[in-house]
Amino acid sequence: MRHLIQADSFSKIPHIIDAYCSLGKWRRPINANLYGHDAASLLDEMDQKGIAEAIVHHSIARLSHPIDGNEQVMKMIEGQRRLHASWALLSKASREYPSFERYVDDAVRRGVRCFAVFPRFVVSPAGLDTSVREYVRAGTFRVLEDRRLPLFVDFGVNATGGQDDTDWEALRFLLSAHPKLPVILSEFRLRGGSRLFPGVMDDHPNLHLETSGLWDYMSIEQVVEQWGAERLIFGTRTPWHSVGLALGMITMSNVPAKQRAMILGGNIQRLMEVAQ
Repeated sequence: MRHLIQADSFSKIPHIIDAYCSLGKWRRPINANLYGHDAASLLDEMDQKGIAEAIVHHSIARLSHPIDGNEQVMKMIEGQRRLHASWALLSKASREYPSFERYVDDAVRRGVRCFAVFPRFVVSPAGLDTSVREYVRAGTFRVLEDRRLPLFVDFGVNATGGQDDTDWEALRFLLSAHPKLPVILSEFRLRGGSRLFPGVMDDHPNLHLETSGLWDYMSIEQVVEQWGAERLIFGTRTPWHSVGLALGMITMSNVPAKQRAMILGGNIQRLMEVAQ
């Protein structure tokens, strides 16, 4: 990897947006006193770390039922101007939506500008694999692509840990079918996947990477050098990842300040402003 320009200092504190975190209780505690964030505890964490805004989904949307989780997250962020909802989706063919297009339209009307899918969301006793290919074949993402609504894709079987869960061929199927859909891949840790994502990034310019899982040495610098800072979206994955660690991975990276500011908030803000 060629040597990057040495990182410089911020001339002013950037507007930081945590694009990937959750509210609601989980099955096991994060620590002795915390089973999951409510709005107050998340905002307190954000204040401590200098994070201006956050995009949040609800734990229920991943653990059992996206539709119920989406309504819960709207209740939890009501009146909180710094918190923005990301709605989880089932396949359009699931028969759980009277009108899928109307459901998305209602979400946008209520202020939602990001969506998420958890193809292997955890249902006791094991993960339920709702194939991304089925989402695509059913036409689930067509309305999102038409409106340029960003889509987070997280293949993780377990939100609380793991690594290299991404189904790369299924992801390619999605990206090829919807080349104008902004897709943001999130994973607890991309380890072996660091040898796989470069080819997918080469072939699909609509793919972005959420940063909390990029633990490998100089992964942030690699993406910035080879594909540009605009392909990275800052997220913390709190409560399961350390907010300070996720933030430090960007602020301490060997990347110029202008590009770090893009990663920390500018890129997701741009994508949401384009969304209709």
